[in-house]
Amino acid sequence: MSKRSRSDNFPARRQKTDSSALGYADRSTKATSSSSWLKVHPYSRYEQGPAVLRKPMFLGDFSLDEQRCFCHDQRNLSFIHMDWTGDKKVQFDLNVAMDKVIRKNGEETKNEKLDRMLEWILSNTAKFHTKESAGKSLQCLSTDFVCFRGLLTQLMCTPYENREGWIVCATRFRNTIYLCAYETPERKAQREGETEMQKTMSSWGYKFEQYMIDGSNTSEGVNENEEYCVMMRSRLHDHSLVYGAEVDGADPTLYKTPHGDLGAFVELKTSKEVTSEREHRTLHKFKMMKWWGQSHLVGIPRVVCGFRDTSGIIHTLRTYHVQEIPKLAQDYWKSDNMLKFLRYFLDFVKRSVLMDDPQCVYKFERFPGGDITCTYLGHDPEWAFLPEWYYKKVFNS
Repeated sequence: MSKRSRSDNFPARRQKTDSSALGYADRSTKATSSSSWLKVHPYSRYEQGPAVLRKPMFLGDFSLDEQRCFCHDQRNLSFIHMDWTGDKKVQFDLNVAMDKVIRKNGEETKNEKLDRMLEWILSNTAKFHTKESAGKSLQCLSTDFVCFRGLLTQLMCTPYENREGWIVCATRFRNTIYLCAYETPERKAQREGETEMQKTMSSWGYKFEQYMIDGSNTSEGVNENEEYCVMMRSRLHDHSLVYGAEVDGADPTLYKTPHGDLGAFVELKTSKEVTSEREHRTLHKFKMMKWWGQSHLVGIPRVVCGFRDTSGIIHTLRTYHVQEIPKLAQDYWKSDNMLKFLRYFLDFVKRSVLMDDPQCVYKFERFPGGDITCTYLGHDPEWAFLPEWYYKKVFNS
């Protein structure tokens, strides 16, 4: 990282490099239109060089209550007790109490942006002090990127996902780049046009979690607003990362407090029973890729999948060890390429996002199957996502 004054409003101009070989378009960084672009394919653009994710370390946690309000506690930490060896035959009806379910308001949830994670940072600024800043007022987070795990997973899957596009906005503040995912117009139209059956199928995943959690009453409806979230710290090559993630629960026989990682935790998933070659391909090519990305990013070692029929009845539980998933899906994707692409993209973001201003936004966009563009938006309230209550307080507390 280049040295610069932490109090400067703008970062020092970076050394100009030959960017064409990396797939960067060398254009002006001034702010009127697309300032740069990044090619996704071929894989050879980024498959060289190391891209190892340092073991993710636990920073802290928080909960979201039944109204999605931030709670600085573990009220929604859940425990999942089961034998992790072999397949288990069960009979879980995911339609039980479906008439009592309380679903998230999709529009309101999207409008939260990074707010709940930023509330946690405001409550835990001491965790961002370094040896050099100990005893002094905090001037920066000493972290390159802050975001949610879901965004990182989506980026990692980009080389192998050509069906859907994405939008990520970025803001640099005190030399930390905050990344926030936005809905594409296509995804928003899909969400707003969901049928009741599609909404029910989305709720099946939450109901499965209720069946798996110790002490839960499956005759009650699920409040899908409630979450337990962790904050993690890691590093991918020369990029330091802090990110939040919702997690499903922990094995009570392994969970200890305090803990430095998520080795005791479990990811819970549902999937349709595999009855055809097409369904086998979908499971391994797309679902397992996301499962691996999500779990690897936070260091969760096990995924338990409930395989259901078309009526929403789980018949089989199967445990997957995360480190073995890439081998199961090796015909479709490579975990190394996923991490290398993430590093490649974060390199691009660092190069592109130069203005250090909490109200200044850069928009990164990928259309399905295409390359990635970066557009400098400046002070655009439609896309700005760092709230004033955060950036005016975080370094003045």
